[in-house]
Amino acid sequence: MIYIKEYTITSERDSLQDISDKVIETINESKIANGTVTVETTAQASGIFKADLLGPEVEKDIIKEMRRIVPARINFCYQESPENAAGHIKNALFGSSVSMILKGGKLLCEGKQNICFADYDGPRELSYSVCVMGEKE
Repeated sequence: MIYIKEYTITSERDSLQDISDKVIETINESKIANGTVTVETTAQASGIFKADLLGPEVEKDIIKEMRRIVPARINFCYQESPENAAGHIKNALFGSSVSMILKGGKLLCEGKQNICFADYDGPRELSYSVCVMGEKE
């Protein structure tokens, strides 16, 4: 069985949002117990990844290091804007999707890692999709 749900999210520039609850909500709606879950965004200057967000300082550290690794600057070949050009590179480096294992109706990473939506440009409204594939118990 396959169950797909799309969400809209309002973001800030260089922001992370924990979307774990929405992913778990989608899993519960699907009634799929064992399989895989993929979360993906198609926005070019955003991304999806897992991280352990123990507190707001971890989020700040991740954003700070992403800015350090790929700073917005005016000498990119792609010139829509410095932030947008840097966002495309961050998307390529950090990814636009994450796949996880679902066992017994729970993600193996559940409670250990957060599923994060990152916007490297913004502020704007973006979307991401959650796809749950597998078998019902």
